[in-house]
Amino acid sequence: MLKNIVLYNDVRTILTNIIEYLCIKMYIIVEGGSNMDLITTNELCKSYNKKLVIDHVNMHIPESSIYGFVGENGSGKTTIMRLLTGLAEPTSGTYELFGLKNNDPRIYEKRKNISAIVEKTSLVPTFTAKENIRYFELYTGIELTEKERDELLAKVHLHDVENKKVSNFSLGMRQRLGIALALVSKPKLMFLDEPMNGLDPEGIAELRDLLVELNQKDGITVLISSHILSELEKIATCYGFISHGKILEEVTAQELKERCRKSLMVKVDKLEEAEKALKQLNIHDYKVSPCGEIQIYDNVKIQDVMTCLVGAGVNISAINSAEESVEDYYLNLIKEGK
Repeated sequence: MLKNIVLYNDVRTILTNIIEYLCIKMYIIVEGGSNMDLITTNELCKSYNKKLVIDHVNMHIPESSIYGFVGENGSGKTTIMRLLTGLAEPTSGTYELFGLKNNDPRIYEKRKNISAIVEKTSLVPTFTAKENIRYFELYTGIELTEKERDELLAKVHLHDVENKKVSNFSLGMRQRLGIALALVSKPKLMFLDEPMNGLDPEGIAELRDLLVELNQKDGITVLISSHILSELEKIATCYGFISHGKILEEVTAQELKERCRKSLMVKVDKLEEAEKALKQLNIHDYKVSPCGEIQIYDNVKIQDVMTCLVGAGVNISAINSAEESVEDYYLNLIKEGK
């Protein structure tokens, strides 16, 4: 009898452990535990008037990341954001938010964890910052306390102008107020479509610092598109490059840093003689432009290049080292895609 009781307790313990493990796994899949993508798309397509504008897109946006979405005007960035926020329906393909497919009825509940500023922020110019927040509460059915409103304005650094009419706000202040409205619902995921457009350097810096704070302190995952790649480079933890509705590549910030190659630029008067001389130095990875510039990617010392070229009777008018920017990398991806 005692043996049976011990065996029963052992089985119960094993079953309890299995149930706990399954619950943990279910939490990771559904609720967004660690090491997961909050958003994935699978062969996502969208057509307008029989024209394919989103072409079999596969994206992966990790939890707690700042995903820099890079593409030219008309590349499909805004359309993808509209699809993911439910403002448009896919023509074909699927996507997942927080582990739920777009055709799962429960996804409507999950979308409460998402805020988005797509194309532009809707603000009432005759209202103050705090009145705009109250108006947004009425629109969304969310009610904040006065303390929460004050904390929200402080978070976006507008607490000292809370009673100032929005019509007197700078563009940067309006953008930050728009983000305050997006934070009313306490989102886990935020979409921002070209939020730096039209901002002066000070406004860009303030917005950049705010986004990093929201990501690192509040754990908000951010999908941000921007044409100002030099600023995106300062905050993004991963990137998605898109052109003509197709994802060209997804990389982490670390991978991109490693791929943006360092080079040595030499401007000379005799391109043909210069190429022959460089090959004698065992330099083979380089590009030549018609204006007399040679971009050398092989690891080589400046002094060795200068000595080699001068010895071959080639005059050097300029020489300097450089590193490929995110913009250069993107443009090269487009050329390779063509």
